[in-house]
Amino acid sequence: MRLLDRYIAKQVFVSAIFSVTVILVILILGNVFKEILRELDKRPDLSLGFVFRFIALVVPISLSLAIPFSFLTSILLTFGRLSADSEFIAMRMSGQSIWRICLPIGVLALFFTVICGWFNLSITPAAKTEMEGMKASVINMVKREPLLIFPDQAVMDDIDGHLVYARKGENSLHAFQMIKLENGLPEALVVARKAEVSVNLEEGVPELVFDFTDFNMMTKGQEGDFMAASQPIFFKSGQIGLKLPDNTNEDVRDQPDNISLRRLTRIIGEEGIEPEKRAAYRTELSTRMAFSVSCLMFGLIGVPLGITAQRRESTAGFVIALTIAISYYVLLITAQMHNTNEAMFPHLLVWVPNLLCLGLGLFLFWRLSRK
Repeated sequence: MRLLDRYIAKQVFVSAIFSVTVILVILILGNVFKEILRELDKRPDLSLGFVFRFIALVVPISLSLAIPFSFLTSILLTFGRLSADSEFIAMRMSGQSIWRICLPIGVLALFFTVICGWFNLSITPAAKTEMEGMKASVINMVKREPLLIFPDQAVMDDIDGHLVYARKGENSLHAFQMIKLENGLPEALVVARKAEVSVNLEEGVPELVFDFTDFNMMTKGQEGDFMAASQPIFFKSGQIGLKLPDNTNEDVRDQPDNISLRRLTRIIGEEGIEPEKRAAYRTELSTRMAFSVSCLMFGLIGVPLGITAQRRESTAGFVIALTIAISYYVLLITAQMHNTNEAMFPHLLVWVPNLLCLGLGLFLFWRLSRK
């Protein structure tokens, strides 16, 4: 039996690794085209290090999604082929029960569950936080090169309440225009022939410092709108400092899906936390665990479905796997939509897809064992 166990485990494992690789490439390319190419279009001078770092962070996030689906696909393909080639019938005729034949699948399911749980509980939240920080933090970019955050002849709106348009030179900005907004309305306008940019990190809150040459400034008066109550003031040269937003990204770090497991459990146990927040954090913790266990549920469903399909073609197995995965994810997302409604027990609702898969898998196994 050890030879048979190794044979089945090898077939499923190799197929799973191949499926993970294919799905990983698709997900990475999708995120690269969605996020990186958009940033490169705005800022073509982004370094390759930034791009590769972003891709490295996409990998664990994509793996947490790809592993369960790949495992299900590999089971359907492997057992569909074994059934089509009558290998499964030969195993049963040798006196082996369906449960004994599927023992290596159970071992692999536990292995992928541990890997998926490690990613979902620890690796993925940290990667999401770092990725959001890379996309949202302005200070991290201006520390390296102040001009990096300014696109060439396009509006820069990364700093709240300010719009900047300029033509980028080698070491300065030309035809500089900056509008300061208050409640969506203009409060001040700065137009300069040339602006050199630096960063002052000595202050408590870092400043983006502009050294202007031949510039004029218009500010809104106490009465009337901007155009009616402002007068231009011309300067030969001058300097303006602009406070940069804090780069701690507390809002991003406090989002439930970005919080580490230790901090998540600590927050759930705190007294005085708002019911909505407690429900959201509990739901996130349950979602991570439920999604990790999905490998076991998919294994339970995949074996009888693969044997019943009896197809050598990969298309049938892939379509079945895709249908099951989409149904599972839709149910999971539907449960997460109520994550702040404590009265609906959302931290229990996210387990419903797993329970449905468990019931369906046991039924299919029972029916298969009677044949």
